[in-house]
Amino acid sequence: MEKIKEVLVFLLFFLLLTINVSLAQSGGGTTTMNEIRETLVNIAKDLIPVLFILGFIVLLFIVAKGGMPSLPGLPGGGGINLGLILYAVVLFLLFMLPLFIPYPTILEVPENMKVSPLPPLAANVFLMLGLPEQWMYVPAIIYLFILPFAAIYTLVWTFLQMLEVFTHVSPNVNRVLAFIIAFLTIPMGWFVKTVWVLFSFMGIFSVVVFAAIFLIGVFFRGFVVATKEYVKTFKTYENVWNELQSKLDELQKRVDNLSSEDIEREVNRLSEKYGALYPKLKDLAFQVLDAKGVENKRKVVKEFKL
Repeated sequence: MEKIKEVLVFLLFFLLLTINVSLAQSGGGTTTMNEIRETLVNIAKDLIPVLFILGFIVLLFIVAKGGMPSLPGLPGGGGINLGLILYAVVLFLLFMLPLFIPYPTILEVPENMKVSPLPPLAANVFLMLGLPEQWMYVPAIIYLFILPFAAIYTLVWTFLQMLEVFTHVSPNVNRVLAFIIAFLTIPMGWFVKTVWVLFSFMGIFSVVVFAAIFLIGVFFRGFVVATKEYVKTFKTYENVWNELQSKLDELQKRVDNLSSEDIEREVNRLSEKYGALYPKLKDLAFQVLDAKGVENKRKVVKEFKL
């Protein structure tokens, strides 16, 4: 908690220092409220690209981590999912910041991204969706639309997965909702604003990074989840094996006291319960059934090994 306070105090002093330096550079005259407001707006405009990049990095770490840190020990029990809250706040800011960005008037892309124009039919579809005409080239459409759209879709889908609202329905529900939300950013102008802020801040590199870090992050998250599921499955399989081995040991110890019918019944019971995982039990059941005499059946059971 003390470290958090130190960081907040540092950020406060840093912000005040930045404002004072900006005001000092604006001239030596009397500072009016309009000048202060304009200075704050200029500072905010300068910080927007940085906030985007920092937001992407923060979300990458949260997505790639695969687990959300929690804050336990609160009154009344339970805990606060700090990772989910942080993810929600950053995602909210990333969707709100475009509201304060003017729609770009110059959407010209570099010539090296205009290798080949899109086919007329494809270009008309993208134009109908609301994309700028200047993007109707290859590879511009890849870097400026396909990769960022995939990244935004991944962001929203991951957020919906973390919320776990639709747990008793098909997992495709989250995918459809994520696609709809990502798609709606295009006619609202957020998509073009977001991409253009990134593109103007760091050029094509940031647009590629924007898409890549989340796609890679989700890959790592999927890898972590798959590893957890594998470990869980392995432990379940191990528990079943231990349970079966215990029952087999018990059967082999008391098989001398069982009749022929009892041996067949016990073996068939094990075969029905565990035969799907251990086909050798089905073979044991057939061997016991084919064995002539109770002594031969006992011998088959005693010699059996998983």
